[in-house]
Amino acid sequence: MTLPHARYIVLAHEGVWKINLDNKYYGPFPTQAEAVESARGTAQKAADAGYPASVLLMQGTQFETLWTSVGE
Repeated sequence: MTLPHARYIVLAHEGVWKINLDNKYYGPFPTQAEAVESARGTAQKAADAGYPASVLLMQGTQFETLWTSVGE
């Protein structure tokens, strides 16, 4: 059985930085760097548990992959 891909999306939302996972928001974080650090730590735990995981930065309508366990 294939586990679902956990995508942690870091984005500015309502004037603060948040993490979106499965259409739920987590945070707020005072800086983008702190949101990315939190998302990466959580994504690493998901990857360690066997889930494919990625951290994405959303800028407008574009996504930048900051970290991924896929292909490792």
